[in-house]
Amino acid sequence: MADTTPADSKTPIALVYWGRLGAGAALMGQIAEALARDDRFNLYLSPSLHSELPPKFPADRLLPVSTFSGPLGLVGRSLILPFTVRRLVRDLKARNVRAIVTVMPHVWGLALQRAARRAGIRTLLIVHDADPHPGERRPLLDRMIAQEIRSSDRIVTFSNHVADRLRARGDVPEDRIARLYHPIFHFGATASAVRHAPFRLLFFGRILPYKGVGMLLAAFARLRAEGADVTLTVVGRGRIDAPAGLLIQPGLTIRTGWVAPDAIGGILAEADAIALPYLEASQSGVVAAAYGAGLPVVATPVGGLAEQVFDGVTGTLARSTTAEAFAEAVRRLIETPGLYETCRTGAGRQAEAHAPEHFAAVLGDAVLKTVETPPRG
Repeated sequence: MADTTPADSKTPIALVYWGRLGAGAALMGQIAEALARDDRFNLYLSPSLHSELPPKFPADRLLPVSTFSGPLGLVGRSLILPFTVRRLVRDLKARNVRAIVTVMPHVWGLALQRAARRAGIRTLLIVHDADPHPGERRPLLDRMIAQEIRSSDRIVTFSNHVADRLRARGDVPEDRIARLYHPIFHFGATASAVRHAPFRLLFFGRILPYKGVGMLLAAFARLRAEGADVTLTVVGRGRIDAPAGLLIQPGLTIRTGWVAPDAIGGILAEADAIALPYLEASQSGVVAAAYGAGLPVVATPVGGLAEQVFDGVTGTLARSTTAEAFAEAVRRLIETPGLYETCRTGAGRQAEAHAPEHFAAVLGDAVLKTVETPPRG
């Protein structure tokens, strides 16, 4: 149905994501598609000109920014950052944009935020993590992001875990936080109607120390030793820190390297369940992708994962972050009569309940509330 709402009754807003790679680009695309159907807004997008997943959006609604690749590119492009930001804000003002929603903090985000404030444009920032994950600490960038968080007109989080941490630390008061559930990712994958034999367990995503891949491999070795009919596939970019013997187990497939967005659906479609053996977490976009494919999740009970994975409903939660506990959670999903089917149905219901259009509606409420609230002094 065509949108017949008069353009002058809509609030112009902009969605910004300047990262080139990773889930942020997919998230921007899904939020943009949903917000574009919300007749309260005129939506503009500012992606990276070099995004691996450019948004499919009308050209007259795109305000791309040329970003960078690598440290030398960062230095070179940052020299002209003031000009880049001024030009973008000028274009936003020309379109009467009232608010900017930034999909993920960026090294240039603070500069954009300050320029937007001077121009009278309100800012909302989606904060995925309250603290840097182990192995991802970058002191200068972390300080800049912390300042961007404190200075934003409103913060959007995907878990109570992150919101509570920001509030308790004094970074953001409760009245400036919008608590939303992570929107579902759809990569064109659908779980098989019948579970495979052997059962196919998949780890997917960047491989970093806090992701617990070494612990997962130890849990898999335990499962195989106990006679469980299960295989494990590990897919993602990064280095696995584990004893050599755990890297060459029967039934184990490891595919390291960057995964193109158009390959993700096929990877998910080959799995029966997703493994999240994280040692700490805020929340996970991988859970959102799993539910979008109708896949149950086996996870550790850390951070916001316990808010996303409902034990016995959409997957199973381990008792602790140990190989023994994780193996037990996998066995429970596989061997408890009817549990796998229940969790697969539960995953599908989560996908329906937290579809991008539902997320966008609540995000839109937060945007309008921000626009209508007087600026802070």
